[in-house]
This record gives sequence, C-alpha cells and structure tokens, in this order.
Amino acid sequence: MKFKLLSLLTFLLSLQLAQAQRMLTGKVIDAETKEPLIGATILVTGTNIGSVLGVDGNYTLQLPEGKVSITVSYTGYKSKNITDVQPGELNILLSSGAILNEIVVVGYTAERKKDLTGAVSIVKMSDVKELPAGNVMKNIQGRVPGVIVTTDGSPGSAATVRIRGNGTLNNNDPLYVIDGVPTKAGMHEINPADIESVQVLKDAASASIYGSRAGNGVIVITTKNAKKDQLRVQFDANWSAQQYTSKLEPLNTNERGLVFWQASVNAKLNPSSPIYNYQWNGDLNTPILGNITYNEYIDAKKTMRPADTRWFDEVSQASLLQSYNLSISKGSENGSAVFGMGYYDHNGIIRETNFNRINLRLNTRYKMFDGLVSVGENFQMTFQREKQIPTGDILFTSLVQHPIVPVHTEDGGWGGPVSGMTDRQNPVRLINDNKQNQYRFVRPFGNVFVEVNPLKNLQLKSSFGVDNSMFYSRSIQKRYVSGFLNEPDNRLTNNTSLSGNWIWTNTATYDYNTLHHRFNFLLGQEQIKFSQEYFSASREGFISESTDYTYLSAGAANQLNSGGGQKWALLSYFGKINYAFNDRYLASFTVRRDGSSRFGKNNRYGNFPAASIGWRFSEEPFFKALFEKPVYFKLRASWGQNGNQEIDP
Repeated sequence: MKFKLLSLLTFLLSLQLAQAQRMLTGKVIDAETKEPLIGATILVTGTNIGSVLGVDGNYTLQLPEGKVSITVSYTGYKSKNITDVQPGELNILLSSGAILNEIVVVGYTAERKKDLTGAVSIVKMSDVKELPAGNVMKNIQGRVPGVIVTTDGSPGSAATVRIRGNGTLNNNDPLYVIDGVPTKAGMHEINPADIESVQVLKDAASASIYGSRAGNGVIVITTKNAKKDQLRVQFDANWSAQQYTSKLEPLNTNERGLVFWQASVNAKLNPSSPIYNYQWNGDLNTPILGNITYNEYIDAKKTMRPADTRWFDEVSQASLLQSYNLSISKGSENGSAVFGMGYYDHNGIIRETNFNRINLRLNTRYKMFDGLVSVGENFQMTFQREKQIPTGDILFTSLVQHPIVPVHTEDGGWGGPVSGMTDRQNPVRLINDNKQNQYRFVRPFGNVFVEVNPLKNLQLKSSFGVDNSMFYSRSIQKRYVSGFLNEPDNRLTNNTSLSGNWIWTNTATYDYNTLHHRFNFLLGQEQIKFSQEYFSASREGFISESTDYTYLSAGAANQLNSGGGQKWALLSYFGKINYAFNDRYLASFTVRRDGSSRFGKNNRYGNFPAASIGWRFSEEPFFKALFEKPVYFKLRASWGQNGNQEIDP
C-alpha cells in the first residue's frame, strides 16, 4: 500500500513538473514608454487558450504540446503574431498608434488616418464580413455616425443611403468611388466578399475633391488585392435563414364583425352588413350582442364560402440566403494577381421572391523596369437576376384584405372582394400571377491603369475606367377574375436599357518631407462621358399565357412602343495640398473646377474649394505628461463647397 501511494505521488509530481515546463510567462510592454499594458490579451493561435495581463503587469500562459504560435493584442496598439514560441520567459513589445497610422483612401490619394482633417469614417470590414446581406451598404446600418441606411427588405432591394440627411430636392444618393472609378449605381451589384475597405467622406472639405458630384457625400470603396505571399486559395460558404421577429396580427373574421357592430352602435346606427348577420337586442341605447353568423356564401354567384384566412401566413415563408465565394491570389515583389468568383442567392420572406447574382473579379498589378513603371487593372462582371414580384402591394393587401375572403373559390378560381368590403386584391393571386416575371442585368465595371515614378516621391498615374450596364425585363400581366375585380385582357411588356460611361483620369502626386515638415501635392484632370438608350414594347391579346408562347409577335392587339436616350459629359481639373508640422499641426487645401454639359453655356463651369486644419494636441509634451497611457485627441475645423449635377441633361 505504501509503495502504491509513493508511486502515485511520484506520478503527480512528474506531471506537475511537466506542466510547469510548458509555462510561458512575462510582460506585455509599450514599445515607447516601457510601461506594462494591463489588460493586453495573449491567445494561442487556433485554440481558446489565452491569458490577460494582470494588474501586476505579468501574464502566465499554459502552452499546449507541439509547435505553438501566439497573438498579442491591445486596444489602440498593433497586434503582434509570434511563431515557434518556447516555454520560458518572454517580454513582448507592442507599438502604439497602429490604428492612427492606418492608410485611408480619401479620393485620388491615400493618407494616414491620424493626418485627416476632414470628417471621414472608416468601416471595419471585420465587423460586417460575416453578415449575410448581399449589399455591403445594408451591413453598415447603424455602424457609421451620420449615415442613415434604409431598405424595403426585399431580396434584391437597393439600399437608400443618406449622409448627414437630405442635401437637395433632386437626387440625394451619394457618389460611390470603387477602385478610383466613380459611379451612382447601387452597391447591391457588388460582392461584399470582394471589398477590402470602405471610407465615408461626410463633410464638404473631405468630399470637395469630387466637386459637382459630392453634394450628397462620397463613399470610397477599395477591392481586395493579392498579398505578398505564396499562392493562396480561399473558399467560404454561408447559409442564413431569416424570418419576421414580430408580425402584425390583423383581426380575424369574427373579430372584424364584432368591431363593425361595435362601431355602428357607438355611432347610433343599425349594424347592417351584407357579410355578417347579427343577433342582438336592437336597442341602440343599451346594445347587447348575442351572436354573429354568416351566410352560406359571401358572393352572389355562390362560389366563395366564408373563411378565416390568415393572409400574412399565406404569403410569407422562412427566408433562405446562401452565398459561396472562391478567391485565388498570388503576390510577389514584382506583381500580384487575384481572381474571385462569388454566387449569392436569396429567397425572400414573401413567397416566390428571389434574387441571385454571380460576380467575377480579376485584379492585377505588375512592376516593370525596376519599379519605374507599374501596370494593372481592376475588373469585375456582375450577372444578376430577380423576380419582379410587387412585394409592397402584397404586404399591404395581406394586412387589409378581409379574412372572410377565401384564397380560392370552390371551383378553383381566385377568391376576392365582394360587395360590402374594399376593393383590395387577393395577395396570393398577386404572387402567383407575377412569379414568372423577372429582369436580368449585366454590369461590366473596372479600370486599367499605368503608373510611372520618374523621380523619387513623384508618381504619375493614368487610369481608364468603364461602368456599363445592360438591363432586360419581361413582364406578363395575366387575365384574372377575383371577386368583383377582373382583368379581361392580358399583356406582355419588354423593357431594355443599355447605358454606360467611360472615365479617363490623370493624376500627379509628389511628397516632400523634411525633419519637421511634410507636404503632399496632388494635381489631376478627369473626363467622363455617359450615354444611355432605352426602349419599351408591349402587346395584348395572347391566346396562351405560357412563358413559352408569350412573345411580342404572338400578341394580337394594342401594339405599343416607346424609347429614348440621353448623353452628358464632365470635364474636371483639381488639386490638393496636405501639410503637417511636427505631426501636430495639420492643414489641407483643395480646389476642383468642373464643367458639365448638363448646364447651359453661360453657367457650365463651377469651382469647388475647401480648406481644413487640425491640431493633434495629444502630441504636445504638456498633454502627454497628464496621462500614464497614450491618449489621442485631435481638434479639427473645415469649410468647403460641393455641388450637385444630377439634373436632366
């Protein structure tokens, strides 16, 4: 017995010693102040094993067996990855200001975040990349101060974005700039998985570099490029389900009858209804309701028996979203390439609603002549399809259509309103008669560019971009009889639109730095030319309403057509100067001159100046002495003028 007890104690002691040999201890320290960062987090990569720096300034971490890597992070500091960690003592240095040193794309140039003097908000893509919405603008709802995003909830709906409210009586949509190519098209055509960063230019000073198109704010989007590493293949899949967290509960058939009776007697009126039969005492002074009954049929033709239809349940379903994204990238010192493919499909909460999209993307960049010249392109193709279901009408009628109306008549036709109720459609019929209607949309978008660096800190860049779209829809209006509502004719309508623009941008940037001064100069010129042509055609009188038969030539009556087009052009010159003294005192000056063909010859050109200043007083010695840890404060003031050219040509 003594021998067994001694063996057990020896085993436990050896086990405890082995565990002690896998311990990692030390401190996490600010690289500049050498002070411990209390609350810093150390995590073993790929596991849930971690430690937090305690109030004594030390950490203790139990390392698992095998090769170990750790990640160290602290708010406001640059995270650090350490590979091949061995047991023992390890003091870790973190550099502060990593977020402030972040590079931000703000229009034709990139700046350090800490040098910004305009109102620029940066969307953290890590916060929204796992959200299922197919439109990145929907995913930033409530995440950017001063930016309001609304949508109607349908699968393919474009998000309405308002930056600091409405700015005009006309178009209030912001300008989107994707990889340097400006566009007013919706972001539901862009795959969120392809986006690297989103910046929102909110005030006149930060957005004035875009002049006559910046009156409603500017959203700058950069897509992903390959990193400097080996061949990388990434694939992700996402499935999500949606449903109403709360839904309106309209009155049922009996409750509607009771409300009608009560409203009538309250108004001292006899509650007479072609739908309901009331057994009551007939005394309007002291009314007492006994019972409510219904006729065997609610219509004169005796095709609809009284029902208790829950219309909202009839038109709604659980919504399913699915997306798949594949990315193949390869980067090196002299070039990079990334190819991406994405598929997104969304079945909406309203039955038969569907939106699906295929995205293809190719971004490349190559250096030549020892880095003197760089060439590349950012190109993407969107193939999109959506069913054209009138969801607004369906939701409305599902709430107001009388529940006594059945979905179908006894002979299999459509139930509908009868005398004594409002003329509202059967929402199930609206779904069924429109489920074959859809549109298709193709959008090639992107640019090619060449950069030349003839002198140190001098960069010349020329970019040619395109933003085209091809739209086609086919809509069949069917004959129907639904209660006293009916449509004796059917109709086919085809709509087609071809539109697009090309954008030629030329810029020169120059950086000049001394010990205490930093200058950044930008000069640029831009030309944009837009054209659009559209037409619509329709016919009535089709023998068959099958999609295999309903083509325009098969219609027998009322041949109609219409069409039109428009063109406009924009010629611009712009410049910008950024200045910083001792990384504390900041200033920026911008001017743009736009000439738009949308305006008359006497008022075709406009100037859009802006100026802003900033003071990073947290860098002042007296301020640093007040705090033990780094604290960042910056005062800024700005002024600018923007324009809006969104009028009919």
